[in-house]
Amino acid sequence: MTRQDKVMFAQKNIANTWKCPDDSFIKNKNIIIETEQVFFEIITFGYNAVIRANKEIFIWCMEKFSKIEACYIMDGENLYMIEKKMREYGKKLSGEHIHYLHLYPEIIVKKPIGFSFELYGSDKIHTLYNDNRFDSALNYDAKGEIFAIVAKKDNDIASIVAVDNYHQGFWQIGVDTIEMYRGNGLAAYLVKEIALEGEKRGMISFYTTWSSNIASTRTALCAGFSPVWIKYYAENA
Repeated sequence: MTRQDKVMFAQKNIANTWKCPDDSFIKNKNIIIETEQVFFEIITFGYNAVIRANKEIFIWCMEKFSKIEACYIMDGENLYMIEKKMREYGKKLSGEHIHYLHLYPEIIVKKPIGFSFELYGSDKIHTLYNDNRFDSALNYDAKGEIFAIVAKKDNDIASIVAVDNYHQGFWQIGVDTIEMYRGNGLAAYLVKEIALEGEKRGMISFYTTWSSNIASTRTALCAGFSPVWIKYYAENA
C-alpha cells in the first residue's frame, strides 16, 4: 500500500464514522456537520477543517469557522474562544491529538540489545492486564487490545506496545516503557515492529501524541511514522 493509499484509508475510515463523503477532508472550504454523536470535534488533514457540532452550537460554529483556515482555527485565540464556548455547556477541549501514519516502512530501526521480544495474541494478551505499569500501552478499563509485542529484560517486562481495533482494520498503537529501561530505543523498535506486523495482516496502524511530548514524537518519527491529521474534541469538564 502506498503512502497516499494509507492517507486515503484514514480519511475513508473517519468519513465512515462521521457519515460524510470520503473526500470531505481535502476540500478547499471548511465543512461543518450537525450531529448528535458528539458535542464538538474538529479535524484537519492540512487542507480544510471538518467540524462535527451538536445542534446547540452548530450555528455558532458556522458563523465563526466557515471561512477561517484550519491552521488558524487550531491556534491560540480561536482555541480559547472554543474553550470558552465549551465551558458554557459543561464541556472542555480534550487537547491536541496529532495522528501519525506509518508512511516510511523502509526506515530501519535497530533491534535493542539485551532484551527478548514476544508476541502476545488474543490467546494470552489478557495476562498483561495483571501488570498495571503500562497505562500508555494498555487500556486497563476497556481491555480492548487485540495484539501486543512485549520486551523483557531477565524475565521482567521492560516495554509493551499494543493495538486495539476499535476503528475496524485501523489499528491504534499504544506504547509504554518502564523508566529504568528508557533510552534503549525500545519504544521506536516496538512501534515499528507492530506496524509492520499489522501490514502483514492487511491492517493500517496509527500513532497518536501531542506536540509538546517530544519523546513520543521522536518515537513516531524514528519508527517511520509521519504526522497526517490533527484533532481536537470536547469532553465533559
